[in-house]
Amino acid sequence: MIFRFFKFNLILYTFFLLGISNLSYSKTPEFNFDAKNISNYFSGLVSFDDFDYFNSKKFFKTLDNLEPNNMDYSSKFIQSLINLGKYKEAYRYSKKLEKKGLYNFESNLFLGLYSFKEEEYEKSQLYFNKLKPNFENQVIFDILKDTIDTWLIITRSKYREDENIIDTLELNSTNLKMIQQTFGYCYLNKRETNLKFKKIVENNKSNFSRYNFFFANYLYNNEDKVEAKKIVNLASKKYPRNLLINQLKQNLNGKGENKNKFNCKNSTNVMAEIFYVLANALSTQNLFQPSNFYINLAKFLNPNFPSYNSLLAENFIELNKNVEAEKIYKKLSQIGTIYRWHSSKQITVIMENNGNKNSLNFLSNIYKNINPGIYETYDFANFLRNKENYEESIKLYSEILEKIDKDHNLYSKVLERRGTAYERNDNWELAEKDLLASLEILPDEPYVMNYLAYSWVEKNKNIEMALDMLKRANNIKKNDGYITDSLGWALYKLKDFEQAKKYLEMAIILMPRDPVINDHFADCLWMNNHKLQARYYWNNVLKSETADEELKIKVEKKILFGLQNI
Repeated sequence: MIFRFFKFNLILYTFFLLGISNLSYSKTPEFNFDAKNISNYFSGLVSFDDFDYFNSKKFFKTLDNLEPNNMDYSSKFIQSLINLGKYKEAYRYSKKLEKKGLYNFESNLFLGLYSFKEEEYEKSQLYFNKLKPNFENQVIFDILKDTIDTWLIITRSKYREDENIIDTLELNSTNLKMIQQTFGYCYLNKRETNLKFKKIVENNKSNFSRYNFFFANYLYNNEDKVEAKKIVNLASKKYPRNLLINQLKQNLNGKGENKNKFNCKNSTNVMAEIFYVLANALSTQNLFQPSNFYINLAKFLNPNFPSYNSLLAENFIELNKNVEAEKIYKKLSQIGTIYRWHSSKQITVIMENNGNKNSLNFLSNIYKNINPGIYETYDFANFLRNKENYEESIKLYSEILEKIDKDHNLYSKVLERRGTAYERNDNWELAEKDLLASLEILPDEPYVMNYLAYSWVEKNKNIEMALDMLKRANNIKKNDGYITDSLGWALYKLKDFEQAKKYLEMAIILMPRDPVINDHFADCLWMNNHKLQARYYWNNVLKSETADEELKIKVEKKILFGLQNI
């Protein structure tokens, strides 16, 4: 405690000393380094690091004239404003810095984008030329600078009619080059635009599924509605879970207005999409702070594309910021039925995590009011199964199987899910039938093999067959705790206790807190005459918060009597 107090005082002293030394050479108005301002400064930093942009903005706003002494503060203040959608305020503050002869990465970037959006390209170039890499943006700085420079060149070439400018562009990223060129061809209204879009959506080396939306949207904007529907229908079959594509499919079929407005002949719309790509790349690297910043810049550039919020919501979910995520999902649900169902599922997960017992009623009401398709029914059936409402889930799974062919990508999955629901509803005969039928379609599905084989082992049925099946599953999915445990347990049932111990010991390393695996390992230790160690792992089961009461009662007897009388 004393050390932490000393450390905090050292930080305050350093902050104060640097402030005084910088201030003595400054011609700007003095900043008052009193206790309240210092407290607001650190409270702003803590709030910002905790992704609480409302409070970081509130604290930073009180610190007038601190900029000459600490530009990191002004950087985070601008980010807070951008992340709150306070774009006019961010613009005024950035201009205020400019009047003082002060700049940072964020102020130059935003002022440049503001001018770009106003089609003041010469002015935007001046701001973009001042951009310098720093710690926060160095991961993507080269790509960002390439993107900006590229679109400044393309926008100017539109007026010079330089036909070959796009093909001569040098970019660090091959994928980004394809995206830039495709949008560039559209922006310049070149005849080859269709071919460029086809090339990108047919590319199998990377996931360009999103660009089926932009291709169909481009065709629709050019009055080719038949071809637009064709593209989106094919894409929907290939990517049945893509929100953007499936929402557009509904809209093109007359079900609601397409609220994701995009025009690749609008350079600001294109710049917004590139910023979304950068934000997505940062999110995959768990760099959520800059990812949020670039998403909100994308929203500034194209405020009529609400789908950008989906990535923002996902970031907040990863950060366990459920309140913020839920607010965004409520906005997303207004885009259309596809987004409404997706958002409602995510809100249901948040409700479950918060212990809200109304989650079943909430999702049930949404399901009844959306005219559900195959995938929505599959989702809801899974939800009911997880809520242990097995009979209702079985009815829905059966409805799906009546509507789809055996070559449908969901067929084997539905059989597997219905099979597990039958098993948990004590109807093993139908469960076994479904699980075997699922494996006929996808014979090398490790988790289905594991579920079926483990069920056989528990029922002391087909043990040899189960062992072979589990060995196959283990070869396909190595280092999976559940499959490794099942394999060890099958060997245990065959009384090969020495071999069983090797796999169960590996399973306990992979999943040390799982109560069932602890129980299996303890049984095996007992049979290998390691009775003291066995009781240690049985005690782990009793301490487990996830172990059911039936298992705990059995384990209590094992601790008292061992396995001889159990």
